[in-house]
Amino acid sequence: MNKDEILKASRKENKNKDLAEIEVMLRAGSHAGRVGALACCLISLLSSMLAHIMLYSPWIIYFSIVATQWFVRFIGMKRKSDLAVAILFMCLTVLALLGFVRRLIGVTV
Repeated sequence: MNKDEILKASRKENKNKDLAEIEVMLRAGSHAGRVGALACCLISLLSSMLAHIMLYSPWIIYFSIVATQWFVRFIGMKRKSDLAVAILFMCLTVLALLGFVRRLIGVTV
């Protein structure tokens, strides 16, 4: 293979994205996950302190996002540990959803 063929194959493999751009996007996703967790913690803490109530909805959203990330990682890497983490976050999503539904059932208008 000559230089042009190698570059063409690399562009095709990386879907015309620069490796530096891919690395930045990975770091951005990692930071976004941490910020999302912090936001959920702050919202839960404030609602607990001020309204004496546990909010489940932010956790449903956050855990489902993280579970999806780990499932996609499992599909790409085929590591059983990634699947285990994905299942753990999916269980947390279901638990938060059950708490949310339980709270809704108890609401009277």
